[in-house]
Amino acid sequence: MAVAPVNNQPTAPKSIAIGVALATVGAVAFSGKAIIVKLAYRHGVDAVTLIMLRMLFALPFFLAMAWWASRSSTGRTPVRLTRKDWLGVAWLGVTGYYLASFLDFAGLQYITASLERLILYLNPTLVLLLGVVFAGRHVGRAQALGMAISYGGVLLVFGHEVTLQGADVALGAVLVFLSAVSYALYLFYSGEMVQRLGSLRLVGLATTVACLLCIAQF
Repeated sequence: MAVAPVNNQPTAPKSIAIGVALATVGAVAFSGKAIIVKLAYRHGVDAVTLIMLRMLFALPFFLAMAWWASRSSTGRTPVRLTRKDWLGVAWLGVTGYYLASFLDFAGLQYITASLERLILYLNPTLVLLLGVVFAGRHVGRAQALGMAISYGGVLLVFGHEVTLQGADVALGAVLVFLSAVSYALYLFYSGEMVQRLGSLRLVGLATTVACLLCIAQF
């Protein structure tokens, strides 16, 4: 009597549940970063020093991540990086992690963590707009409505903070918005490289570039 093979792969609903759980934890951790940064600013540290310390502690982990993902024992033959690949990694490191992080930390000196989170969560709308400009994609009605609600909510909170804290809020909001634009560029252009190098390897390499730039800036 033949025995049916055991399928150890998670079912689709289970996979979705795991993905949603991981994304939720990531979103909470991502939001907590801004609160920690605001608490650090109370002790008189500047943005350049703070981001340098952050990247200094993170650098060994990202180096280990890049090394681990480059091993052939991971079940996938690693792709040999060409000059074009290295230029792509450098570009993504600058836009996705170095510039986005620096502008975000600089903006947090002037605005609250809640407004900063609202602005950064406009990333999907910015990626959508980049697709319209550079890939000729179209914005559907539901997407346009979602964008209008998102930007309307940000403007409402922004107006409230300007009333309470003054004109510096505008500077902080612009810096954080530029951070969101920078990260949106990373998301828009990283798709092809993720398929070629793998997400773990690409993140490890690109973030290593960003760490080195932040340390050099300090």
